Amino acid sequence: RILGVSRVPLREALRVLAAEGLLSHRPHQGYFVTKMSTENLEQIHTLLEFLETELLRTARWPADEEVAGLRRINAEYARAAEAGDALAMSARNKDLHERIFDLSPLEVIRAEQRRFWTLSEPYRLMHIATTDPQVTIDQHEQIIDALAARDRALTLRASAEHRHGAQMAARNLLLSGPRPVQRPLAAS
Repeated sequence: RILGVSRVPLREALRVLAAEGLLSHRPHQGYFVTKMSTENLEQIHTLLEFLETELLRTARWPADEEVAGLRRINAEYARAAEAGDALAMSARNKDLHERIFDLSPLEVIRAEQRRFWTLSEPYRLMHIATTDPQVTIDQHEQIIDALAARDRALTLRASAEHRHGAQMAARNLLLSGPRPVQRPLAAS
């Protein structure tokens, strides 16, 4: 009521988020942010590796202006890093990867890749906030250079190295990070 939103669309939105695995519903208690286990995160990363590799394997080569656009996004990432703006860094990271994955014609695989990317987004943000941004900037440039050179093997290798770093950071965060107290988001 405070936000002026009726209960029906709010409940539907919560159900959708629960169906996506981002929230858990407990009858008579409400909705809670789903806590990710290392096993679940590793399964998500395995699926992302498969899906993203297929997208890159089938991607068309970007035109010069598309390569320039990727370089602009990476420069925006660098500016956000200089400003210490982790949310902007996360948004630019997502923009860059989405443009790259959109080069593939495999729409069903792309939709699934987006879904699993969303599930791992909180850990990607933590990785961005706790990792030397220059490493990510350099890895992005390597991927862009490989795409510009139209070198499929190098594109796949540079992307795999970039993905592996993010996966290891997320895993380490789960294993060593503090466990927040779960609080209900909304009553059912």
